[in-house]
Amino acid sequence: MTPLFRSLLLACSVVAFAQNPLAVSADPFGGTFQNEQMKLDLARKGAEYSGVILLGGQSLPVKAHVTAGKLAGTFESGGQSYSFQATRNGTKLTLTTDGVTHVLDKAGAAPPPTAAPVRSPVVGQWQTPNGVVFINADGTAKIGEKTHRWTVDGNVITFAGNGESLKVPFDLAGDNWTWKFPDGRLALTRISAAAAPQTGSDGIVGTWQGPTGSIQLNLDGSATIGGVQYRYTQAANQLTLAGPDGTFVATVQINGDNMAWLINGKTLTFQRAANVWAVGGAATGGILPELVGKWCQMSTLNNSTGVSSRAACFTLLADGSFQFAGESGATGQVNGGAYGTASDSSDAGTWTATADSITSTSKKTGVRTFRLEKRNHPKTGDPMLVLDGAEFTTAYQKAPWR
Repeated sequence: MTPLFRSLLLACSVVAFAQNPLAVSADPFGGTFQNEQMKLDLARKGAEYSGVILLGGQSLPVKAHVTAGKLAGTFESGGQSYSFQATRNGTKLTLTTDGVTHVLDKAGAAPPPTAAPVRSPVVGQWQTPNGVVFINADGTAKIGEKTHRWTVDGNVITFAGNGESLKVPFDLAGDNWTWKFPDGRLALTRISAAAAPQTGSDGIVGTWQGPTGSIQLNLDGSATIGGVQYRYTQAANQLTLAGPDGTFVATVQINGDNMAWLINGKTLTFQRAANVWAVGGAATGGILPELVGKWCQMSTLNNSTGVSSRAACFTLLADGSFQFAGESGATGQVNGGAYGTASDSSDAGTWTATADSITSTSKKTGVRTFRLEKRNHPKTGDPMLVLDGAEFTTAYQKAPWR
């Protein structure tokens, strides 16, 4: 070590111990960051960060550290660990995990300038058969008690929130608005051109956790309770549900994310669950938009006696319903002449999913839960859904899973 280098090193050491406390740069990742769906609290100890993510009533422990100017870490959910990265730009913290991006604001920071009102014919209050949808000029939408962001591109409206997005094609004719799903329609009628959210009958829509499990109340008047499908109507605070076991009436009280049903002198209490889409037809659980589409499994066997083939496809629809179709056949030669066989099968019902499972309520087989994995095809790179080990490849053009 040269005398010059030694003197420079010593000088740097002195500066380090005698550092001006007012010249220390602010911690870019410590503190509280939040948006409408989630909140992140982080505290630094040495080179490591620890804290918690609050999301949909859940508390997810976080551990992280800074690498090359980015925050890299993990959070725990349901006994599993998930990785994330975050960057800081001004008052914004951008957090990315499994290809989903959340933009959070530093708590206490000056609010951004108010965005110019969105001019679109869809802005306003819209009445559906069982609730009101609010499409606001500030780019927010209120479906049930939850608020989303919305954008319109041509005749498709996209709702975004809680790391998910849902695209809904539509037809608009004056004060009549029709949302189009692959197997059904939802009709909306304009109430007002102004869309300031109000409390009202729409507050019941969504997923609720009750004493015996979760229930789903959808905007189109369908409901799922304990895996059983119902239709419901609401007049003031009276809720009427009709299903295979009859019709019953409950007096409903809602206070924020708490709901109580009074039935025959007994009270059932519910807590609003994490935000899931409740536009229509959903079964117990959540509709994950990235799973919507047609998924197929095909095989062909060609040997000395003939050819056999099998195709099975299921379609997951954005309204929470599914359709299944399967075909098999064989042709060939055997002693005594040629042969040929063919058969087909079909099914339909409703579906929901979590990060690692899909649950179907089928007309033929009842309620079944499949272990779910997302993989990319080893040859083509096309995304696949693997259900209990069976691989189904997208039938439509989709980007690979990331």
